[in-house]
Amino acid sequence: MSSAERSRIVLLTAMLLLVSLPYSPVAADTDGTCCDSQEIDVYLLGSADDGSLSPFDSDLDEEFEQFVTPSIQGLVEIGTWDITWGLQGDYPDATWEFRIPYEVESAAGIQINATVGVNIGSTYFEGDAGAGLFLTNSGEVVIPINVEAGEVREGDQVKVTFSVRSLSFSSPGDDAGIRFVWGTDEYTGRISMKFPIVSIDMKEPSVNNRLVYFPVLLKSGFGDRMWSASSGGMSVASASITDSPIATPTNNGVEVTFAWQIPESVESGTYRVEFHLIPQTSLRIEANRTYDITAGSGGSGSGGWYPGAEPLRTGGTSLSLDVDAHFDGDSVDRVVTIEFDGSMSQWVRWGLDNIGNNSLSSNSWWRNLRTYSDSIPSSDFHNTQVDDSELAALQSHLIGSATDMKSFLANGLYLDAESILGVNPVNLGPTDITIDLGHTRSFSSESVTITIDTSHQVEAGERQQLIEDFIRPSDDDIYYDIELHVEIRSTALQGLGGVAAEDIDAKHRRWILLEIITIDEEELDPEQSFRVEFVPSGGALYSPLVSAMVSVFMLVLALGLGLLMTRKRAKVPSMLTVVVLGGLALALYVLGLDMPFVLGVVASSMLLVFPVALVSPRSEILESRGGKRRANAHVECPKCGVSNPVESDVRPLRLDCEGCEATLRLE
Repeated sequence: MSSAERSRIVLLTAMLLLVSLPYSPVAADTDGTCCDSQEIDVYLLGSADDGSLSPFDSDLDEEFEQFVTPSIQGLVEIGTWDITWGLQGDYPDATWEFRIPYEVESAAGIQINATVGVNIGSTYFEGDAGAGLFLTNSGEVVIPINVEAGEVREGDQVKVTFSVRSLSFSSPGDDAGIRFVWGTDEYTGRISMKFPIVSIDMKEPSVNNRLVYFPVLLKSGFGDRMWSASSGGMSVASASITDSPIATPTNNGVEVTFAWQIPESVESGTYRVEFHLIPQTSLRIEANRTYDITAGSGGSGSGGWYPGAEPLRTGGTSLSLDVDAHFDGDSVDRVVTIEFDGSMSQWVRWGLDNIGNNSLSSNSWWRNLRTYSDSIPSSDFHNTQVDDSELAALQSHLIGSATDMKSFLANGLYLDAESILGVNPVNLGPTDITIDLGHTRSFSSESVTITIDTSHQVEAGERQQLIEDFIRPSDDDIYYDIELHVEIRSTALQGLGGVAAEDIDAKHRRWILLEIITIDEEELDPEQSFRVEFVPSGGALYSPLVSAMVSVFMLVLALGLGLLMTRKRAKVPSMLTVVVLGGLALALYVLGLDMPFVLGVVASSMLLVFPVALVSPRSEILESRGGKRRANAHVECPKCGVSNPVESDVRPLRLDCEGCEATLRLE
């Protein structure tokens, strides 16, 4: 083999190796471990005197500011932000960069000296923007900080202090000053640094028949928020896993487990598994590992794999809430259907199978069911699936006490019971609750449906709540996709009265035999505040049927009065008045406006007939027997003054006066 051929082979081999290398913004070892220091942005949050730092851009939701005026002299500390770092690691020599937005007000510009101090444990670094930094209008103050290599230990405090001095305003006005703003996506104050933020460890998988579970351990100082406040995923052989992973807290982080189904066409194989984590938009951390996987017989097929610790509820859940209510005048019957999947489904399934588990943490909601442990056979306890006895225990717990049901919705599902049910649960009548786990009772993220069938009494004239914002606030987002469907119907003889909807679209329709309010929101913002109420009148007059009958009767009466008063006058104005107001009343009736207002419009049609009929012109043209009209020849009766049309050219001619019936003779 010639040297040229050997060179080609070496070059080709090198190219193949280069192509086979995985792309990753952050270096990752092929054994599934990652990473050392990453280039990250740590965001400024909180007030100037009690600020904090966060690597998650999802925390940028509240604006803070500090205003400095020309009257302030000397060194001015704009703000201090700190965080307790929870991951030990080394950081290299690097130039960090501090950025904070500013706005100059009532001045042509300002010259300042700006300084940033950074504490990493007991180590201190400082940077400045240079002498005589001149700022105009708005922008960002950018300050570099030269940081020498070192080690950050678990529990070290990282603190950033921003100060300015020697402020000199150019052409200042009465309200001159400079405003420093941070805390939102629009005003992003941050420090860019190269620092260890997370350690990734892809563990050995667990195989159960053809189902494979890939656990990934994330160690950081942010606990489970490293997963819940980030986005991430896993792919096997370049195919993404779409099912929600199982996230469980650990002593120093969170373990995220992905479930993957082995294709039916194979029994074993070597698979490349890739994991990625995105704690902020500008940072994507990747790790990968290759596994030899063989389909096993590690399960009966009826159960499944359960995590050892209670799963987190913050991994992402879609929620559908359906409220079907009926109002009969004295009470509201309400059927509430709550359907959810994802992390919340995993939490419910795991909790049901761990009723009576003495190792549950003290703050676990499932400890409330420990008194039901005696009712569950030992064969059902922790057998990797939900059994009838465990479902019955939860249903009995929720039905037996309104307080327990409220606690489950509030502290378990993060839903406000009173907002959904319309009243405090203690005021509910007989209540039935069913729980449907769908077609599988094993541990999964498939939908769980909870149905609450209940009722409560209603007092006429009192404001009744139909629905209100029902997602309870939490540090992390529990639900990311929310659907809301609400419908309440009344009978023909009972109306819903006035309806008030705040910050949500509610359709109120009134038909002859029923009245209905509907709300349909396909993508409801979990932070949106809204409220829908109705005030039942309690009287039959304002019911759909009786009010329709009264309206029709009054409109017919108005038509009759109009015809009676315009026998000798033009009928079009009065008839048009009745028709227009009647059509308006019909539209208002159907669109659900308050019945007193609708009946007022109908009554106005009767009242307006009188003045309209009185000002209508007298008729000057009458239809002849042959259907012809003559509008030219008229004769005025000397007795009553009525103008009578002359429809014949015959002379002499006798005709009767239309006003007094006297005989008129024309020569």
